[in-house]
Amino acid sequence: MKWDRPLTGGFVITNSQKERISHMRLEGESYAGIADALGLSRNTVKSFCLRNLHPEPLEVQAVSAKSSNCTQCGKGFVFCPGHRKRRFCSDQCRMTWWNDHRDLLKSKAVVVHSCVCCGKHFMGYERQRRKYCSHACYIAHRYEKERACHE
Repeated sequence: MKWDRPLTGGFVITNSQKERISHMRLEGESYAGIADALGLSRNTVKSFCLRNLHPEPLEVQAVSAKSSNCTQCGKGFVFCPGHRKRRFCSDQCRMTWWNDHRDLLKSKAVVVHSCVCCGKHFMGYERQRRKYCSHACYIAHRYEKERACHE
């Protein structure tokens, strides 16, 4: 039985194609551009580049990392370019800051509820149908009402 490709999968790339891929990639050519020029699949070119070359042209890799300060604690941290800008150094700082600044939330589904037990006002989502501000109020209201009925 005749095989068009090796048993390991994928098509064989000749040495001259490998050299041209390396040269074109270092010049900043895209995977699709190289594939069109050499008559190869874009995924074949991409796989070769990721295994044998730097995944990005050298000019892109030379970009330095940026730094910022945490909004909550002021501690400095570094974040990578190409990713969205971080505001907080950790999940703990993020949750603390948002718990202290709930008024800055831009959610339109948040409404004010009134606790059945203590009368305290608390924030909740519109469709939650919450009656109590906490589990303690739920227990107090439920079992004190049952005790009053059974006495």
